[in-house]
Amino acid sequence: SAIYFSNSNYIKERTLRWLTDEEEQLNENKQPRIQYLIVEMSPVTDIDTSGIHALEELYRSLQKRDVQLVLANPGQVVIDKLHASNFATLIGEDNIFLTVGDAVLTCVPKMEEP
Repeated sequence: SAIYFSNSNYIKERTLRWLTDEEEQLNENKQPRIQYLIVEMSPVTDIDTSGIHALEELYRSLQKRDVQLVLANPGQVVIDKLHASNFATLIGEDNIFLTVGDAVLTCVPKMEEP
């Protein structure tokens, strides 16, 4: 499905709510903090400017939490729009991967020890 004006804010808010819930559980269990948020983008068939703005807001919110946003498997239409909007440059080309597996293999060695 697409990330458009009608659902972009929901997606951003839901992601942040999920992250908050996960962080609370990790803190309660004395586990290491979340350092990377890998978003599987293959279901996203299209994105409009509202969707890109929502991703930018998500990115900024994650930066404040010291969590790196990573995108995995964006389709060609989506990646073209992310490049056209300079979002790919904002998060860093090195934070966009072809697969979730590639993202994990790259992020895990960079993780800080608790």
